[in-house]
Order: sequence, then structure tokens, then C-alpha cells
Amino acid sequence: MKKVSMAFAAFFLLAGIYANTALAEDYPTKPITIIVPWGAGGMSDVTARMLGEKLKAILGQPIVYINKPGASGAIGLQTLKTAKPDGYTLASGALTLAVTAPYFLDSEKFKVDDFAYVGSYMPQERVLFTAPGKPYKTWNEFIAYSKAHPGEVSVGSGGAQWALEVMKSIAKKENIKWKYVMFKSGGAASSAILGGHVDACETGTGTPAYQAARKGDLVALADLGTDQVPFLPAVKNMKDLGYTFSTALEYGMAMPKGVPEEARAKFENALKKVMEDKELKELMGKTGFTPRFVTGAGYKKIMQKVIDDTPALLEYVKDVK
Repeated sequence: MKKVSMAFAAFFLLAGIYANTALAEDYPTKPITIIVPWGAGGMSDVTARMLGEKLKAILGQPIVYINKPGASGAIGLQTLKTAKPDGYTLASGALTLAVTAPYFLDSEKFKVDDFAYVGSYMPQERVLFTAPGKPYKTWNEFIAYSKAHPGEVSVGSGGAQWALEVMKSIAKKENIKWKYVMFKSGGAASSAILGGHVDACETGTGTPAYQAARKGDLVALADLGTDQVPFLPAVKNMKDLGYTFSTALEYGMAMPKGVPEEARAKFENALKKVMEDKELKELMGKTGFTPRFVTGAGYKKIMQKVIDDTPALLEYVKDVK
């Protein structure tokens, strides 16, 4: 009986090794679904499709895109969390924003270990834009006008609750009262500011609002991050302007927790290869993106840091309406 049990154990061990080897060699064998936690036309959507076309060529399988907007990306990320961890479903976009969204919305929090990370492909600065016809053309003029007209100036966000909370931290420091408007994506926010529906609005680089600012059709008032805005080097960031809090999104890809490591690693290698593609890098650069590959392990560290840093911002703006 003991010999039979050992034989069965050996059989299942070899079967498991064979299954993993087969997965590593054959994966993927069917279409892959990419969840985009924001609406169509936003930069998470645009970049997911941009990279997806290259990934399709490398992996040899069609890519199916599903937009799941809402709650600053948390709805889409929750969809990923509960997806089958078989290597055929992942999320793509500004996942640093999505993973922190529940902290701002006072809902169930994500943990960094809820996901398996493929890697990141670019950072993104968030920029506050306004129309050229407004009575303010600079950041200081915007602040002065807002102070002189309390509660009259509307400030929108392209689906980034984190960025909107940074605006609230500025309002608190400057003793300003703004009206806040949240849009589902950078595309929707761009339409709002270009259509004159809000007085100022933040979106990321690459969005239609950003492209309009490059042409002079909008005014870039400030960078809500701490780096430099591509093609708009004169725009000052939060560090330049002396503010404590800032935001910059890190775009990447993740899979559900429990996905076979062979599948995660194969997708990571495919993403790395995509980010070495000269044509893609040139296209991203012209669009205003900053292409940059970070491993899955590196992306996990980035995600952990934003989770760790969020409570201080929340505490500071807790009484801002």
C-alpha cells in the first residue's frame, strides 16, 4: 500500500511539472481580455489599445478590451481581483490611481498582494488646464482670482480622485473654496474644458486637453506632479510651487492573484519586448507619453508606496468640502 501511495504521489508531482511546462510553452492558446478601469478615450484606454496591438503580435492571440469605468478605477480593479486567475485576464492603465481610489472613497481597500504584477510602461504627469479667454493666465493669477471669487470657480478632474484631492490640499493651504467636478476619463474631462463647461480641469499628458495646450488652444496652469511636462517645460510643478502633496500616475498591467507564474512571467517578457519597440516608443513620445518599462516586482513596489503615502493626504484634506 505504501509503495502504491508513493507511486501516486510521484505521478501527480510529475503531472504538475508537465502541466506547468506545457503552460509555459503553449500559453496563450485563446484570446486575452484586458480590463481598462476607465472610459473610452481616456489615456488608460488609449495606451492599453496601443500596447495591445503589439502584444497581440508577440503572443499570437487576439486582445479583447473591456472598459469598466467608475470610482476612479476601483470598479475595474475589483473586476480584475475577482477574475479567474488563469492568465487570460489582466487590467491595464493608471493602476496606481485605481488601487488608492477606495482610500478616497471610503470603501473596501485593496491590498498590494491582491494582484500579480506584469510591469509598468510609463509615468504620467497630471496637468491643470484652463481656457485662454479666462481672466487668469498663470498659476498665481488663478489662485488670486479663486480667492477673490470664493465658491465660483469649478475645478474638474479626468477620473483621477488622487489628483482632485491634491487640488483640495491646495485649496486648504491657500484658503480657497472651489467647486469640484469628477469626470469618468481624461477624454470626457478634455471635452468639458474645451467646451467651457468647467473653469479649470486636470487631465494627464497625452489627452486631447494636453494636445490642445501644445497648440495654444488651452493654458497649462500647473503640473500636479513633481517632474516635467513633456513639450511644456515652462509649466511649474507642485515642488516648484512649494506645495506638500503631489500626484503622478504610473501606468502598468496586473493580473489576478494566484495566476500561474509562468503566465505572468511570459506576459512580463512580452511587455518588456513591446517597450523596446522603436516604432511604439516614437509614437508614445510624439503623443506626450514617457515610455519606460519597469518589471512586475518594481511595479509592485510602486503600488505599495502610493498605498503607504495616501493616508497623509487624506488626513490633511479631511475637512475640505
